[in-house]
Amino acid sequence: MRTHLTAIVLFLAVGSLVLGLARPALAELGDISVGGVWSFRLMRGIAGMSLAERVADVERRITNVLSNPQYRQTGVTLRVRPAGSGAAIMVEGAVIITVTPDDVAATGVKVTTVELARQWAGRLARGINQAFPARVASF
Repeated sequence: MRTHLTAIVLFLAVGSLVLGLARPALAELGDISVGGVWSFRLMRGIAGMSLAERVADVERRITNVLSNPQYRQTGVTLRVRPAGSGAAIMVEGAVIITVTPDDVAATGVKVTTVELARQWAGRLARGINQAFPARVASF
């Protein structure tokens, strides 16, 4: 009996220690995630905007898409279009974000702005479409 009690106390002590040390993963400033899908990380501000302002602007634009009832049934398709030296990720005519040469340089990967925008747009589209509320069948 004493062995069972000791085992239970030891199990609870180890379990408490493990749970006490576990911490949730925290996103870094610049991480853009939608619908549980990490889409990309911004590392720099743009055109006089700080990084925090740019992140808030992108999040606002994504929220505008998510709150548009037109997309709830059909989902969204993101398009990538060249925009000067950068590339714009768009939903219909609305720009979600413009990927710049500085964004490419910050990744350390040798790709064009259009290619980086395509990579970001693919993950962003998955996240946005996953974030829409489930369609409810009416009876």
